Amino acid sequence: MDVYLYAFKNADMKTVTVELRNNNALNLLKNLELIDVIRVIDEDSKGSNGHLAASLRGSISKNRAQDLNNQLEQSREEWENRNI
Repeated sequence: MDVYLYAFKNADMKTVTVELRNNNALNLLKNLELIDVIRVIDEDSKGSNGHLAASLRGSISKNRAQDLNNQLEQSREEWENRNI
């Protein structure tokens, strides 16, 4: 289990890769995160290269994306023009 740690020192951010040997280590890191010493970013939840949009890119066709966008715009217009 790899976890990337971001440590802050004088506004400089340092990235460290840590291999956790057991769940106690993860609990310890989560406690440090709670007291705002570090920020833990689980690699498993980041996607293939760290960006959700990048990991989803190409999952639907451009035509389908445009159709979805048009439907969304239509729904927004209907919502704004509703009579309640």
